[in-house]
Amino acid sequence: MNIEWLQSFVEAAKQKSFSKAAKVHNLSQPALSKHIRNLEHELDTVLFYRTSAGIELTEAGERFYNRIVPVLTELNAIRQELRQFRRTTPIAVGSLPSVATYYLPPRIKELRLLDRPMTIMIQNTSWELIQSLQEGRLDAVFVDTSYIGESLWSGELFTESYYAVFPLHHRFRSRKAVELAELCEEPLIVHQAPCDTRKHIIEQMEARGHKPNIISEVAFGDFILGAVSAGMGITIIPELMAKHISHLPLFALPILDFGRHRSISLATRNHQLGSQLYEWITTFDTR
Repeated sequence: MNIEWLQSFVEAAKQKSFSKAAKVHNLSQPALSKHIRNLEHELDTVLFYRTSAGIELTEAGERFYNRIVPVLTELNAIRQELRQFRRTTPIAVGSLPSVATYYLPPRIKELRLLDRPMTIMIQNTSWELIQSLQEGRLDAVFVDTSYIGESLWSGELFTESYYAVFPLHHRFRSRKAVELAELCEEPLIVHQAPCDTRKHIIEQMEARGHKPNIISEVAFGDFILGAVSAGMGITIIPELMAKHISHLPLFALPILDFGRHRSISLATRNHQLGSQLYEWITTFDTR
C-alpha cells in the first residue's frame, strides 16, 4: 500500500474535493484520482461517493479514515525522529593512514556534510576498509582504486608515484631518481602486514626476479621514517608521504620503474552521499 495513496485519500477526505486535495499536494487532479482508485482497488472497497457539493466518505471510507489517520501521524513522527537522529549521527569515514594524515585534514576541517558531524577511522589496508564499508560500519572510504568493486559508487581523487626514502648520508644523495633494481640489495624497512604499500613493493620486486632485503618491519606511523633517519635502512612510500619529510634528515627520490602508480578514490554505498562528499573534497584547494 503506497503512502502517497494514503496521503491523497486523507487530504481528499478533509477537503471533500479531489481538485482541492490535488492542489494541496501539488498534483494534477487525474494523478490524485488515480491514487484513490489504486487504493480502492487494493482495499477492494469504495471509499468515496459523489454529491452535488463534492465528495463524501462512504461508511467503509469513514472506518478506514479513522484507522489510517493515526497511522500516518505516527509515520510522520517516526520520519522526523529519524531525520533528527541522522543529523546528530556522525558520518563514519574510513581512510588509509597516509591519506588520513596528509590529504584529508585540511579538506574536512570545516566540513559538516548534510549538517552532520564526521568521524574518521584509520585501517591499514584498502581491503579492510572496503569490507567495513560493505558491512555498514563505515559510510565512505578513501582507498586504493583497484580494490573498489562495481557495486560501489566511487570517484577518483588523485594518482601518485612511489618514492624511495634515504638518510642524508646515503650514497644516492646527488641522484635525481632511482630504479627499482638498485633498491633490491638495500636494507629495506617496511610496515607490518597487512599493508597495501608493503604488498606492492614485494610484488614489484618479485616481478623483476628479486627478493626484497627486508631487515625490519614496523607499525604504521612516522616511526618508519625515524628508523630511516637513524640509518637503519631505506623505505619506499607513496608520493603523498614523501612530500612531507622536509622536517627530517631524509631525502626522497622517485622510482622510475616501480611499475604501478597508486590511485586513491572515494567510495560509498550511497550515491548522494558520495557525490556531495566528492564535490567538497575535489573543489577544496589547499595549495
